[in-house]
Amino acid sequence: MSDEYGVYYRPGMATAQVARARNGLLWRIGSTVLSLALVGGAWWLWPEQFGEWAPWILGVSAVSGLGTAGFSVLQLLRARRDATLAGDGLAIGLNRDGMLVGQRWLPWPEVGSVIVRPGTLGASALLVATGRDRSASRVPLDYTDTMPATLDTAVRVLSSGRAWLDLSRLD
Repeated sequence: MSDEYGVYYRPGMATAQVARARNGLLWRIGSTVLSLALVGGAWWLWPEQFGEWAPWILGVSAVSGLGTAGFSVLQLLRARRDATLAGDGLAIGLNRDGMLVGQRWLPWPEVGSVIVRPGTLGASALLVATGRDRSASRVPLDYTDTMPATLDTAVRVLSSGRAWLDLSRLD
């Protein structure tokens, strides 16, 4: 193994995730509007058959549509946050002296913990490196060119066993 290991951002992945989240939100809003329009049209065309049930159907459709749209908004916001963290170039750099996480250099004796947190609700899995001074640096791993286990091996080797990735939250 070389004395240096670099993990790079994959250009366009974060942008594509934001676009998928935005399209999902637009799809959910569109399907809710279409559902409400169809029920409203049926109520207008056949008031005898739908008169009593139409307000309930419209209400349930509106509430479920707003709920799923809210979920999509949350996914979009998390994808945008991750996209601001993910840039171009080097995300994580490792060598025998320490590690660069984002834009922060941590010598191996200063590394407190390195944890991989799973992504939830549209967010990327995050590598969180905490220094002994309790300051943290974050890198969205889903937008890089490495897998957590590969990165763990590189950290263990280049730190001579002084640091490792806590992958327990991925189980």
